[in-house]
Formats: sequence, C-alpha cells, structure tokens
Amino acid sequence: MEEKEEKKVNTEELKSEASNTVNQVKDTIKKVDIKKDSMETKGFITEFFKDPLGKLKEIVDKENAQYLKYAIIIIVIWTAVSLISRCFSFSFSFSSFWKLSSIGSNIWSIIVATITPIISILVMAIIVLVMNKKNKKSLTTLITAVTTASIPTVIASIVSLLTVFSSQISIITIPFSSLCNVISIVLTYFTLKAIFNVEKSSEFIKKFVIIEAIYYVVYIVLSLLEIYI
Repeated sequence: MEEKEEKKVNTEELKSEASNTVNQVKDTIKKVDIKKDSMETKGFITEFFKDPLGKLKEIVDKENAQYLKYAIIIIVIWTAVSLISRCFSFSFSFSSFWKLSSIGSNIWSIIVATITPIISILVMAIIVLVMNKKNKKSLTTLITAVTTASIPTVIASIVSLLTVFSSQISIITIPFSSLCNVISIVLTYFTLKAIFNVEKSSEFIKKFVIIEAIYYVVYIVLSLLEIYI
C-alpha cells in the first residue's frame, strides 16, 4: 500500500514539475532578446570554460532564470545544427528525397534531427529528478545544468558541419567529437555529483553508473524508433 502511495506521489510530483517547467520555459522564451541574450550566452560559455566545475556548481546551487535562458539558447543552437546537418545529408540526393517510397522516412528523419538534442537533455534531467530524493532540485535547474555540461558536445556538432565542405575534414572532426563527448561525460559526472550533494567520489560513482545505465536503456528503446540521443 505504501509503495503504491509513493509511486502516486512521485507521478504527481513529476507531472507538477513538467507543468512548471513548460510554463517557465514559455515565460523565458517570451523575454528573450535574441541579439542581447546571444551575446550574453557567448560570455556565459567563455566564463564556463574558465572555471567549468565552479560554474556548474553555481548553476546547481542557485535558481537563476538567466541561466535557463542561456540553456534554451544553447539547445536552440544545438537543434539548428542538428537540423542543418541532416538537411545537408539530403542535398546530394535531393531528387530522391521526394520519392513516394522514401518521403515518409525522410520527413521523420528531419523531425528526429530536430527533437534529438531536446530529448537527450530531458531524458537525463528526468532520470536525475526521479533518483534525487534527498536533495531535490527543480526540473528547470536540472535541464540547465545538464545542458551546460553538454556544451563541449554542442561545440563538436558545430565543428562537424565542416564536413559539408569536404568529407576529408572528418579526419579531424571525428576524433574532436569523441574528445568533446568524453569531456561532456566527465562534466556530467561532476554536475550530478553536485546535484546529489555527495562529497566523496567513492560514494557517488555507483549512483552515476546506475544513472548512465538507465540512460542507455532509454537510448536502446528510442533507437528502435530511430531516435539516437
């Protein structure tokens, strides 16, 4: 009986967090000044690379609407890059794009490219929200922190667009992307460590492995729909 009640409470909390997050994101988007906030986001990223762990801890500890704004802009950039990359993959066979036999899968492919960055952030944020029972953080804070930790991956996706001009550049972009992904994983580790408020790595490493395992279970499920987060 208690277990059912706990599940009900968790479900209600998740619904409440999702609703609050949607409302906060809507309000934040309305207040975005593209020119001004883009420049501020650039400055935020510069500050982040000067002291990544300090900035991540600051994001986790402080409920700052401005950080959410930066995160939204970063996600928009990531989404745009993903979409551009996917569209260029069709440019060499544009005539075949509109064939009735493949038009459905091609359109779905573009939709997937658009939503994948958002889904990858949400999946990690929701897993952490559900598992972090002792040191509760809002979903918007988790989204902001996870997005910030993913900045190296976003940069790698931007650099990968160079392959549009020459496939030979992949000799540089592929290892660079691998390096950036590793850096993002390391940053995610320290981000989650701050979120769970655990000082010792020996105490947190097991939980981090569990979180990553759950994430990749979701990855496998979504890959069946050709969504690769």
